[in-house]
Amino acid sequence: MKPKLSFTTLACPEWDVARIVGAAVANGYDAIDFRGYLGDVELPASPAFRGDALRETAARVRDAGLAVSCLGSGAKMSAPDAAARAAELDAMRRYADLCAPLGCRQVRIFGGAAGGLADPVADAAGTLVAAGQIARDAGIEFLVETHDDWTDTAKLRAAFDAAGRPEGVALLWDVHHPWAARGEAPETSARNLSPFVRNTHWKDSRPLPDGKRRFCLPGLGDVPLAAIRNALAAVGYDGWFTLEWEKRWHPEIEEPGIAIASFAGFMRGLAADWPAPPLQEAHP
Repeated sequence: MKPKLSFTTLACPEWDVARIVGAAVANGYDAIDFRGYLGDVELPASPAFRGDALRETAARVRDAGLAVSCLGSGAKMSAPDAAARAAELDAMRRYADLCAPLGCRQVRIFGGAAGGLADPVADAAGTLVAAGQIARDAGIEFLVETHDDWTDTAKLRAAFDAAGRPEGVALLWDVHHPWAARGEAPETSARNLSPFVRNTHWKDSRPLPDGKRRFCLPGLGDVPLAAIRNALAAVGYDGWFTLEWEKRWHPEIEEPGIAIASFAGFMRGLAADWPAPPLQEAHP
């Protein structure tokens, strides 16, 4: 199985669109995930994502034979009060408006902070219902990332169940966070997320003597990436495999050109012995 490869622009915060597209093509990627651009972390603030410039950005990506796999927003599912929720939903709308010109159908949102909320699951469910309506109107999906206070995938699953699993909202499995933050087994994560997972973020890391972790090139850390690959295959996952190389936040890690090339090679190696999908019973 050939993995559908993408990388987020967190990897290359100093690159313009031409260089981003060139790196994607040179390394055999299928798509780009825009999380910030040059000096702007949020895309709606960037001149390159407005008016004629937005159409030019989209054309550069499309003419290179690439897709825009996802837009990485900073909007959050959890909100401490009604005013905060309204602000998060407004941020989601701004990203939804960018999707059609870019030919993109996915927008990542964060889980956000759940501490201090009387009922985090019920609060999240309310946001999911409202976000689902925005997404349906725009013909897209909002994907909640396993991040922040939502790395417990059973808790995140509970929020979707409480919301009634509305159309238009789904999940993005950052394969690093549930394992590194909670020690959650890949099989558990895949089982909890499998009805909803549409995209995956990949990164590796290794422990430091002070108990913290340092990001490293894939295969050089202790994140069980092969086991995660197998867990995804077991649930029939066929979505994006996206490198999230956090160069914007961690300037000390390897340069983007190295990381982007390394991930492409690593994932193709994993895919070489990807288990075949389970056989489906044929019905006349």
